[in-house]
Amino acid sequence: MDLNRTLVIAPHPDDESIAAGGLLQRAIAAGGEVRVIVVTDGDNNPWPIRYLKKKARVTDADRAEWGALRREESRRALAALGVPTTASDFLGYPDRLLTTMARRGDLRVRDAIGALIESFAPSLLVIPSAFDLHPDHRAIGWFAHDVAKGRDIVTYVIHGHPPHERLAFRLDLNAEEAARKRAAIECHQSQLVLSQTRFLSYARPVEEFFQPEFDIARLNSRIHDWGCAMKHAARVVTRRGCT
Repeated sequence: MDLNRTLVIAPHPDDESIAAGGLLQRAIAAGGEVRVIVVTDGDNNPWPIRYLKKKARVTDADRAEWGALRREESRRALAALGVPTTASDFLGYPDRLLTTMARRGDLRVRDAIGALIESFAPSLLVIPSAFDLHPDHRAIGWFAHDVAKGRDIVTYVIHGHPPHERLAFRLDLNAEEAARKRAAIECHQSQLVLSQTRFLSYARPVEEFFQPEFDIARLNSRIHDWGCAMKHAARVVTRRGCT
């Protein structure tokens, strides 16, 4: 495991702390350089917004305000983990719509991730797993696998049961690392409003990372079929030329 240049991709603000808060600390302590990409602002989260604002209808302005809050929480969490302020990228793509974008053939997310991976040239790429139950996580995993062939990859599961038969390595955190990870998770105050018990349960003193998933990485069969159709179309255009 080469932590010299570790890149963590998080679908939402907080995934970086939950999945890899210990790994980021370990990489920094070893003298490595780290980078974190947060793909969405997690702004499509209406129930906490309704609860805090005491209103039934959530407006676009409310979502924008919530997204800005979640970005700031993520920055504070990364600071608690020792990640430099210049080592994070917030892409601001639509929360809970990444699968829909992929189905429509919209590859902006894939291309943005690919450009950042190419620029940073990670020795270890840490991305969501196809086994995760959240569609945004599966979408990011699929996009990242598509643009990161040939790189050292591990995956993580936050929602659902991880595939332990595919375990790559297990990171046992010492007391200081575990405390800093919990402090980072607690920085995400917006997520504690309605789900404190569940959210703080992620502050476990162990992190598990799994093997690359080039053999299974897809959102579902529709995405797989779409990808095959795109590749077939590209071959046809190459043979016939543009019309």
